[in-house]
Amino acid sequence: MKRLIYLISGLSMAGSLLQAGETKPLDEAFLAALRREAGEQHPAAVAARQRAEAARHEVRSVRRWDDPMVDVSGMKAPRMMRANDGDLMLGFEQALPKPGLYAAMRQRMEAMERAEDGKVEATSLEVAASAARAAIDLALLDEALVLQKAQLDWMREMVRNARQMAADPMGGSTDALRMETELAKEEQMFEATARSRVAAAQTLNLILGRPLESEWPSLRLPEQALPVPVAVAEVARIPRVNPELRAMREMAAAADAGVKAAQKEKYPMVSVAVENQRYAASNDSISTTVGLKLTLPWFNNGAYEADISAAKARKAAADQDVEKMRRMLAERVSMLAAEAANAAAQARAFGGDIHDKASMAAKSAEAAWISSRVPLSDVLDASRVLYGIRLEQRRMIAMQLAALEELNTLVP
Repeated sequence: MKRLIYLISGLSMAGSLLQAGETKPLDEAFLAALRREAGEQHPAAVAARQRAEAARHEVRSVRRWDDPMVDVSGMKAPRMMRANDGDLMLGFEQALPKPGLYAAMRQRMEAMERAEDGKVEATSLEVAASAARAAIDLALLDEALVLQKAQLDWMREMVRNARQMAADPMGGSTDALRMETELAKEEQMFEATARSRVAAAQTLNLILGRPLESEWPSLRLPEQALPVPVAVAEVARIPRVNPELRAMREMAAAADAGVKAAQKEKYPMVSVAVENQRYAASNDSISTTVGLKLTLPWFNNGAYEADISAAKARKAAADQDVEKMRRMLAERVSMLAAEAANAAAQARAFGGDIHDKASMAAKSAEAAWISSRVPLSDVLDASRVLYGIRLEQRRMIAMQLAALEELNTLVP
């Protein structure tokens, strides 16, 4: 029931906006505001920022020193032995840092932090682009409603003309009935487009986290196609500006730091130990011993070498992943640049001579029909061609905007 109310209100809103002519241009300022709102509010962007915050905490969590160990023990023995050796023993042991291990581990975590920052930017760009694409879809539907409204007005005028011609004793009623049928079909198409407009507005509201029933003004696409980016120049920018590729390079840097850390793990662990014996009753100290403890890693040398080899393999794989991603991005950027260029060219063509000739043909066919020189089918065919050209021109503008929007997520 609630969804039906939304649908009815959306249909009435679409009609009222068209009648009042209230339109808002889908310019860069409008799209920038949508992108900013989506980047701030969308759960995917918020989650990415939280992961980046966790990575910053993990950098600070890298420890240079292991926790010290304290040992307290007592002696249960004959009085004479306790009198000679003491009955309370206190011990303290601290492992010393392995040379270079802390620096390598911190480098790894700092690279992971930078990678998460790159993912934050990539995610924000993606959700921002999804909001912009939803607005472009909404604007295209608004443009279709405007064209369909003009088509309906023309058909209603044609119905009146057909009825007047049918009233002539020499005329027939066939054309009037045909036009009434065509008008009914066009009205159904208009209502279907209006329902699609309601769904598109709801999609945009969901992306932005707004209430589902939030209303949007009628949007208007740019009249002309925008400048087309040069594919070669955009591909050259990928290594510098693409956040996902930068994140992958940081992951490769983290893998390189992992190799260094694995190499440092081979070093022996040295610990300083202090032991004190004393009398529990009087707290008098008997003796204090200071010593060094040393692990012997050579017994596990094969295991350490295996860890180093595994880390090197992960580094090599990360480097190849970076190159694979660069090539995939270059391919996608080239395709999007071509799509934008093709859409711009078609928009210019459909908005120029093609439209002018189709408009002249439609006017000529209508005038000839009024003078009974051509059948009504010729008029309808010419009208459909003209309407299709006008709608295709607006669709090409929307396609170019969508391609440019996706291109901006790859090379912002």
